[in-house]
Amino acid sequence: MDDAPRFPLTEKIVAGVFLILLGALFILDNLRIVDAGSLWDYWPLLLIVPGVTRMLAPARPGQKLWGAILFVVGGLLLLRNLDLLWIPFHKVWPFLLVVFGIYLIFQTMTRRSVAAAPSGPDAGTRAFDGARAGLSATEGFAGRTSVSQLNEFALCGGGHRFVQSADFRGGSITVVAGGFDIDLREAAIAGDKVSIELFVMMGGVVLRIPETWKVVVNVTPLLGGSDLKSRTVASPETVRTLVVNGFILMGGLEVKN
Repeated sequence: MDDAPRFPLTEKIVAGVFLILLGALFILDNLRIVDAGSLWDYWPLLLIVPGVTRMLAPARPGQKLWGAILFVVGGLLLLRNLDLLWIPFHKVWPFLLVVFGIYLIFQTMTRRSVAAAPSGPDAGTRAFDGARAGLSATEGFAGRTSVSQLNEFALCGGGHRFVQSADFRGGSITVVAGGFDIDLREAAIAGDKVSIELFVMMGGVVLRIPETWKVVVNVTPLLGGSDLKSRTVASPETVRTLVVNGFILMGGLEVKN
């Protein structure tokens, strides 16, 4: 049996390999052996690199799907930039809507089952509340709840949530053209670790957490990003872990105390 440690495959390693190959290509271009074109032509590598990583080393169920989508989209754009394939985007852009619709359904179908807990408002109520918050001042729209699982949805709106559950079990947050401010500072995690499934499209989410929590952000950003500003002030024995998984498109996530 081979007990030799395996070399971990990470996004940095995949990015390093692509940079080496790209650098070698432009060295050959400088030597007039090949015509590499313009450096800007290779911007789709920003999609291909995370796509390859998520296909080869997914951290959770569903990442292979997004990895394949990023790889295919990035590959088609790269072929188009290199004049190897012509794609009329004005005819195929609705494909993006189909992709995000599939993701929303997939996210719901693959959500981990949790113990039965008092449920929050239904999807219709959440959508109505989110839209209402977007049309009015969201500062005046706040919900204080003791439910154990988040199940938040906002379309062209958003709001504030104050979670006070002593048995918090994670949940999901979906935002399309809106935002949520989720305050978890008075909540307590059930067990050692919980996860939140996040989907943000043209919006933002702010998570406020206690200083006794450690946060692991495992999101795929596309024209967006995440900002981790929280600090952990607790002994290793009492620290609880919050894992944030998901996808961000033209939006952002901010985690702070």
